[in-house]
Amino acid sequence: MFTVELPCPGSKSNFLVLKVDLDINTGGLNEVTNNGDCPLFVGALDSSDNVLSDVEVAPGAFLGHFQPPEGAVSIYAVCHSDCSSTAILVYDDPDLVA
Repeated sequence: MFTVELPCPGSKSNFLVLKVDLDINTGGLNEVTNNGDCPLFVGALDSSDNVLSDVEVAPGAFLGHFQPPEGAVSIYAVCHSDCSSTAILVYDDPDLVA
């Protein structure tokens, strides 16, 4: 499991890239949880950093799996732009096996 604290409020300039090379890292993210006080977004970007898809994860919420769509090159996370408390993302990367 991985834990990252996202800067709040979130913006297009302070998102965090969680996963790249989705042509070989195809598993998406598992067990996505928001342990902070602010809503956050997990999404997929194309090669020009355009958002292809995203999902909002409310404080305390759990998302079993996030699968980026075809054409995505990275997965990102960002705190909601209207919140200045904390957004703490916990997730598992099924492509990383010890």
